[in-house]
Amino acid sequence: MSIQLRNVVTVFATLVMLGACSDGSDNGFGGFQLQGCADTGTCASNPPLIIGGDRPAMVALPSNYDVNTRYPMVMVLHGRGVNGNVQSFYFGLFDRVDSKQFVLVYPDGRFSADGRRQWRATPTCCDTPPEEVDEVSDVPYLSGLIEEAAATYSIDTSRVGLIGHSSGGFMTLTMACEASHLFTSAINLAGSTFVDFERCEPAEYRVSLLNVHGDQDDTVFFEGLEGGYLSAPAVAERYAMLAGCDINNPVAGPDIDLVESIAGAETSSTYWPGCLDGAEVEFWRINDGPHIPGPWVPEGLDAYVDWLLDRGRG
Repeated sequence: MSIQLRNVVTVFATLVMLGACSDGSDNGFGGFQLQGCADTGTCASNPPLIIGGDRPAMVALPSNYDVNTRYPMVMVLHGRGVNGNVQSFYFGLFDRVDSKQFVLVYPDGRFSADGRRQWRATPTCCDTPPEEVDEVSDVPYLSGLIEEAAATYSIDTSRVGLIGHSSGGFMTLTMACEASHLFTSAINLAGSTFVDFERCEPAEYRVSLLNVHGDQDDTVFFEGLEGGYLSAPAVAERYAMLAGCDINNPVAGPDIDLVESIAGAETSSTYWPGCLDGAEVEFWRINDGPHIPGPWVPEGLDAYVDWLLDRGRG
């Protein structure tokens, strides 16, 4: 079936040519809610579409944006070598800002030594010396963007989601450890996280996570990298543990048709029951899927956005 995504051929070709990077505390899932201008009735009816000050990030609003409506927010984190605009096209987000009614924030990572944009998330991803990863981490920058967005736009702060690919996936998972108080749901596509569990001790609140990975990924290996990053199944299990799920009894879910170029319902799904305080954790394995799957089935792109928007924090 055809995919309704502007410039998809150009964007997909660009992504293929440009590679990407080669328990929580007792506060619980429902204890904190990000505060914003919607809470104080101070949102401007015609807000700027750029935030971030000296390191600007772009914002897309529904065409019928109304300060009397609270919109969920999605932040997209791009893979290495592209930018927020390209990644937003790839995930079909621009086309869904109106149809799904959310605020989209799409920042850019910093340039690495080879001139390619990336996120500073872990010692493995990307090009950041281990001894420097904390002092140059992008966690404070992205945390500040979420807070500024909430202060600027009429956002439903109980529904703030992150979606990242590759380098952006690494960054999303790091945010789920270190800034869990600021967002409620996350999707990681083809990224991974610290081998050292102690790195995730700062996680304060449970975040619902969907982990998606192609088992033929030759950039960020599905099987992980010894001493570098976790395998895709291990990533899902770790965040299921952080969410207080029953990690000993994973449940097979339905097969899903996500990728147009792979016949049939190529993606198998697993979820963990019994997660605490309304959190949910799922693992979608794209069988025969590469590092940059695509083109996507339109319903698959809908499923990504719906997954983020439907998992809030009460």
